Amino acid sequence: MSPHFVTRSLSIALASGVLVSVMPYPSQADRRSGLDDLSKEMSICSAYFSLLSEIVGNAEGPAAKAEVAGRIKSTGQAMLVQAINVANYIGMADDVVVQRAHKAMDEMVATINADPPNSLAIMHSRYGAPCDELLENAPRRFAELIARGRDDF
Repeated sequence: MSPHFVTRSLSIALASGVLVSVMPYPSQADRRSGLDDLSKEMSICSAYFSLLSEIVGNAEGPAAKAEVAGRIKSTGQAMLVQAINVANYIGMADDVVVQRAHKAMDEMVATINADPPNSLAIMHSRYGAPCDELLENAPRRFAELIARGRDDF
């Protein structure tokens, strides 16, 4: 997945948030909460992609893994930039997003260290699948966050 695609997808999500913010429904508080939750999910996913890039980069195997690790790292960086952009849009500081990403990374490392043999399956179900979905469908995810409870990530 190219960094251009990632940036474009995340930009679409941010633009969707801006478009939804001028619509009369849902409430201002719901939109702000949805944007905050979107930023939080993006910061968690930035940590996931960062960790995944390190794991892939350090794995044994073909030299092409360096290229794959670089693409994954770029995805994580783009996700972090967009998480910061969304947070800034609702008046939150950059450091809130960075702290969220650091906290998520610490939790991921603890998960891996707690059960190394099963950590791949755990990490994929807890972070990988939701982060891939967010990457591919951020505008839809934003709409979901506004429309319902936000404790599902």
